[in-house]
Amino acid sequence: MTNIQWEKEVDVIVLGSGGAALSAAVAAADNGASVLVLEKTHQIGGTTAYSGGVPWVPMNHYMKEAGYEDNREDAINFIKRLALGRAEDKMIERFVDKGHEVFKALHDKTPLRFTTPQGYPEYYKNLPEALKNGTRSLDPAPFSLDEIGEWGMSLRQNPIFPPLTLNEGGAVGGIDFQMIAERMQNNIVTMGRSLIASLFKGCLDRGVETLLHTAGKELVLGDDREIIGVIAETSDGEKKYFKANKGVILASGGFEWNKQLTKAFLKMDITHPVSPPGNEGDALMMAMKAGAALDNMSEAWWYPAMVDPTFEYEDHVMAQLGGGRNGPNSIVVNKHGRRFTNEGTTYNDMPRAFFNFDAVEFEFPNEAPVWMIFDQQLKDSQLIITMTPGDPAPEWVDQAPTIRELAGKIGVNADNLEDEVAKWNRYCEDKKDPDFRRGTTQFENLTGGGASPEANLGKIEKGPFYALPIYLGALGTNGGPKIDENGQVVNFAGQPIKGLYAAGNASANPIGPIYPSAGGTIGTGMVFGYLAGEHAAKSN
Repeated sequence: MTNIQWEKEVDVIVLGSGGAALSAAVAAADNGASVLVLEKTHQIGGTTAYSGGVPWVPMNHYMKEAGYEDNREDAINFIKRLALGRAEDKMIERFVDKGHEVFKALHDKTPLRFTTPQGYPEYYKNLPEALKNGTRSLDPAPFSLDEIGEWGMSLRQNPIFPPLTLNEGGAVGGIDFQMIAERMQNNIVTMGRSLIASLFKGCLDRGVETLLHTAGKELVLGDDREIIGVIAETSDGEKKYFKANKGVILASGGFEWNKQLTKAFLKMDITHPVSPPGNEGDALMMAMKAGAALDNMSEAWWYPAMVDPTFEYEDHVMAQLGGGRNGPNSIVVNKHGRRFTNEGTTYNDMPRAFFNFDAVEFEFPNEAPVWMIFDQQLKDSQLIITMTPGDPAPEWVDQAPTIRELAGKIGVNADNLEDEVAKWNRYCEDKKDPDFRRGTTQFENLTGGGASPEANLGKIEKGPFYALPIYLGALGTNGGPKIDENGQVVNFAGQPIKGLYAAGNASANPIGPIYPSAGGTIGTGMVFGYLAGEHAAKSN
């Protein structure tokens, strides 16, 4: 394109403002580049700010300081075990070798701080290749929004987690209401909001400019098909042209909110994204037009989503992280009223059973919504979505005095459901689930010492009985443009597209369609975002 009237000219343009994007911006600035961040929405932070903000990083220095041992070979073998051949060895090794260096650099050069959460083990501790002591996940330290001034008002809200760290019960465990009140009064944030605010302070300190309400829509190609800029669109529809002398880094999230793209690429449509609206595949469509190779396109960070229809966030009914499916006194059944999986496995793994195909009946019998069936015992002991123990069940929850009547309300076969509940109760007496091995994986009782029949098997016998639908949700997609060891987007010949980089959910996850433990998305996103920023700044 010639005769372009550029709105602004910089060395590196970063699309998005989540953990991967801001890590890229910091790295590019530290290597001498002028950097511009373009954010589509009216808030900074993307999905990261909305999340627990926990990155998973092997051999990080926080682990060493906490006295936990880790080594390169074990980390690589563990990732390979989970990847099942779906990731390149060189990318796994690159993440393991550079990840801890990136997080040490961010510690040394920005206000970003973490601790190693105590009592929060690896999700797959039951596997022989897993880390047995400690965790590779990191817990963002509390951070004052006063450090970023008026930008604090633009930090994405997190409606899920209170301002507590993971260690303090922000995601699990008891809630310290006095600490929550004090932190809110003093403008202190934790988890994903802390991670983003800390990184954003690093960007402000480096003179990185950020524009809100400005969505990257199209890449500008030079005479040799190298990427030289971005065509952006403001919230009022105005087009603006931004010149990038050294590179454009796509880090604006996945495509889980784009129905056309999810239908085209995923195994099943995501009916309830567990992420903020705005992740509509803008980066994916730009990369495809530029000739990018794609990878992991049928995969997402799956989540068994549950919904309180009265709870909204940004004009959408918000899918919840749920609760109860891995506790006692509950099972999950399909549309025929039959159990079909171990209900308590990790949130990324449990929904994979939704994709099973019955070639005789020619159907997906486990297609969502499926139903969590539970009794008054569970209702009295756990927070389930927004239902607190002791409070009456809201009107939107199906309940009945008998299992047969409950089956009629939710439209499943009553004989099958009664049979499954009776069978489950016998398994609880025997303290063994021969069908799906409930009570055997670490995640089922993650912070309580691991799964056991006592913790995870409990009879469904005390009425009234309840049913809640579970939908196919996702924390985001993990397929997209394929990247190399430097975060450069490659074409179908495996050659880097000059001037184009990607990281986070805007790229294909470099270690495959796996979620190794808490923070499995954020760790790789930040590491390859940082490497992309560093490489772009040093390019000619």
